Amino acid sequence: MTHNGGADDKTAGQAILAPSQSGPDHHPVMAAITRFVLRHRLIVGVLWLIVTIVAIFSASSAIGALSQDNRVPGEGAATSRDILQTYGNGGQVPPLVPVVTLPEGVTVDSPDVGIDLAALFTEIHDAAPNARIASYDSTGDRAFVSDDGRTTFGLVFVTPAEGFAEAPETVAIREVLSGATIAGAPVLLTGYSELEVGGEPAEEGTPLADTLIAAGAALVVLAWVFGSFLAIVPLLVAVIAILTSLLVIWGVTMIANVSIIVQFIVPLIGLGVAIDYALLIVTRWREEREAGADNDAAVTRAMETAGSAVVFSGITVGVSLVALVVVPVPFLRSIGYAGLVIPLISVLVAITLLPVILSTIGPRLDWPRFRRGTQESRGWAAWASLVVRRRWVAVGAALVILTALVIPALSLRAGDPLANSLAPAGEAHDGLELLTESGIGAGVLLPFEILARQSDPAGVVLALREVDGLRAAVAPAGEAWQKGDSALVLALGDADGNSERGRESLARVKSVVDDLPGTVSVGGLAALNADFIDAIYSNFPLLVGLVGLVTF
Repeated sequence: MTHNGGADDKTAGQAILAPSQSGPDHHPVMAAITRFVLRHRLIVGVLWLIVTIVAIFSASSAIGALSQDNRVPGEGAATSRDILQTYGNGGQVPPLVPVVTLPEGVTVDSPDVGIDLAALFTEIHDAAPNARIASYDSTGDRAFVSDDGRTTFGLVFVTPAEGFAEAPETVAIREVLSGATIAGAPVLLTGYSELEVGGEPAEEGTPLADTLIAAGAALVVLAWVFGSFLAIVPLLVAVIAILTSLLVIWGVTMIANVSIIVQFIVPLIGLGVAIDYALLIVTRWREEREAGADNDAAVTRAMETAGSAVVFSGITVGVSLVALVVVPVPFLRSIGYAGLVIPLISVLVAITLLPVILSTIGPRLDWPRFRRGTQESRGWAAWASLVVRRRWVAVGAALVILTALVIPALSLRAGDPLANSLAPAGEAHDGLELLTESGIGAGVLLPFEILARQSDPAGVVLALREVDGLRAAVAPAGEAWQKGDSALVLALGDADGNSERGRESLARVKSVVDDLPGTVSVGGLAALNADFIDAIYSNFPLLVGLVGLVTF
């Protein structure tokens, strides 16, 4: 007897893809839920209408209840918060770095250069009176000058803005430096934050505007998929799921701290997940109707098959993301809360409201039907048939590809990106190039800010003088650098503070200051980033174990 593998594979594939018109319930629980919903479709629809209206009117209150407290555990993070609270700038916020390389034959000691530098930093101070400024002009320290005397820079710590907006002082300083020159050489503005935005003013987006753009793009794709007014159904499900999720999260804020980042996460996940779930169910419903099933029967069969897959998927996504609540970082915990709520709410809308929509106005929306529900892709069908016929070859090829993708991941470096990987061009990039080519390096972009309480800052500078990996330690004078019994000392590293060498220098600085009298601790963005990495990866085994336990 000869085995016709190709014919069997084709028949099996058709059996899997073909709509089911009769037979026992494949998923009796889902079938029972769907029949209950259809029997009470008016009540279900009214309840969802009430929930949606309440969610619309409470959306602003829900977003207003979100917290901007994104504190990270650890001494470096705590010191950074203390610096920002005490001095009003710095700490968690990296400095702006104006830099200039003077023409050949001109140095910072040349006539009039000192006067021009003083005038420039006076303008910066006038534009940002609350800023802390350290430079060769204000300190006289050669740490702010390259070995050849031609390149000099300053550190300007500005007061951060609320939320995600750009600091007004940053805008003012950028205007001051626009077109500024010293001895004919342009003054460039760089800094870690400037490199992050490419040296251009940060574009201030809103969750609503970003969501509308994404929704518009999704509607175009859905219109192409369905070829009818059914395209609006998955989008409607997504909108209701997003609004309801915000309503639920508002309740969560009453018992837990939820980060403001959730206002972006909920629309982001909600659009993708809710549209995907609705798309699966609606597509299956169309197939059942094409096969001759009456409308309610088509809804029931679609929910038994695609609906069951949606429930399983939503629970899996929610469980996977909720594991983030074990990480002691507020914004990651908040992603865990949102990651649990939005998939589950999307599932709830998909298995209750969506059947009501399909059973009532679904057939009328399925017009003008430029694309029919039974259309099959010859290309994908051929690909699936090839994989089934050559399954072991497909497995081997997949393993080779996955191995090739995993190998680079083994060398990934945890943490914020290095400064030289941020902006490929622009003023901020050119400013970093001046620092690097002059021998000063990228380490000055993320200085270690040392908070000395009841300790002599000069003694801190002296103790750090011989620390390997530091360009210099500086204790600027003035009220901007000394508050009450505290003073700030800057330790300028040779290497980028986010690099391996930079972290090693940070560890050595911490070791030295721990032995000094008084209370001396190290802050700054580099120290905060080191604590952030430790907080995440020290809890990584617990996170993986929790996911494994819940999904077992």
